[in-house]
Amino acid sequence: MEVQIDTAAAQEAGEPNLTSPIPTSASSGTKRKREPPPKFYSVRVGHEPGIYHSWAECLEQVRGFKNATFKSFTSLTDAEAFMNATSSSKSSSLASSGPQKFYAVQNGRVPGVYEDWASAQQQITGWTRPKHKAFTTRAEAEAFVNAAPNVGDAVSNVVVPADGTPPAKKAKKSRDSASSKKTNGAAASPTPGLDGKDDEYEPGLGPLPPDAEDGFDTNVILDVATGKVKYKSEEQRNATKWHATGPSKGSMLRIYTDGSSLGNGQNGSIAGVGVFFGPDDPRNLSEPLPGPRQTNQRAELTALLRALDLTPHHLDATILSDSSYAINCVTVWHRSWEQKNWQTSAKKPVENRDIIEKVLEKIRLREEVGSQTVFEWVKGHAKDPGNLAADGLAVLGAKEARDRRGEAG
Repeated sequence: MEVQIDTAAAQEAGEPNLTSPIPTSASSGTKRKREPPPKFYSVRVGHEPGIYHSWAECLEQVRGFKNATFKSFTSLTDAEAFMNATSSSKSSSLASSGPQKFYAVQNGRVPGVYEDWASAQQQITGWTRPKHKAFTTRAEAEAFVNAAPNVGDAVSNVVVPADGTPPAKKAKKSRDSASSKKTNGAAASPTPGLDGKDDEYEPGLGPLPPDAEDGFDTNVILDVATGKVKYKSEEQRNATKWHATGPSKGSMLRIYTDGSSLGNGQNGSIAGVGVFFGPDDPRNLSEPLPGPRQTNQRAELTALLRALDLTPHHLDATILSDSSYAINCVTVWHRSWEQKNWQTSAKKPVENRDIIEKVLEKIRLREEVGSQTVFEWVKGHAKDPGNLAADGLAVLGAKEARDRRGEAG
């Protein structure tokens, strides 16, 4: 694949223009060229802030990112100090004429920190009681967002569902009493306590009867008055029971997704994908991220795609993710990208376009059959059990890929 090098970005990071011959120098009294010292590329403001060990990795994080802040160093200590600096320094070739601003959206469609006002405005326009503020440092903006009392609100590029969910369809299920059940043509032995006489076992402590469901004796019930288990009366045993038959039309699935990249932004990084439908749900997914590019952003987007792969088209679904980047890609930013032939405002190709287009295709297919697709942001690594479960599945997927790589040598 041919890669176009951002000349201005290369100059900012202290790199030579790769389209021109790279100058070399050598001591006058030696024949061998002196090896250049190792470089550390510090990205303070970019797609994934961090310290990278190659110019190509650094370029991936800053290319197409408005007002990216980055620099190369020969000392890891200097690189870390630059990245952790709280003041917003201006980049000589990329920064705007005024000081860098960070727009923090605490209450909006997708809470988070945005680099430009246009992106932030999309999150608050039409939103009830939005809360936002501009800061000159990213740290202050992130602190403002994290101070929100709620973890997030729903956002959908299809339609926001009405309040409340229709109750699940229910079906009658009549059961014969235990005394009339047959086992292999013979009458089953009566359940202790059903005849009203003193029995060998206390309620709930005897052997399970033949009609036990999920390991529970259906002939006992909790006495609310005493807080103890008791045997059901004959009237209670013969009463018609109502049971849900499964998701009804209009009910909303809630699916948690997450991506994990071990060593993200470094050589040898490896990523995994996690999708969580619920405890012990056979649809739960943990798998390595396919393809050669093992980044956290690709893992987050792939998790959305795999969730839609596993969800029937006719069922409404809410997909919960802690990646505002992934949600914005498939709900907001794609509209502008499609109009501009998948180019950013900086005239650069959109990163991860291949996955984004597949997610949009799934969403539009669901639209055609009248299904809703809602994306909801949740705060990552907090106290949401579903998010924590999806994160665990994603980490397992990354570790599985790492183990496979180790076995392959």
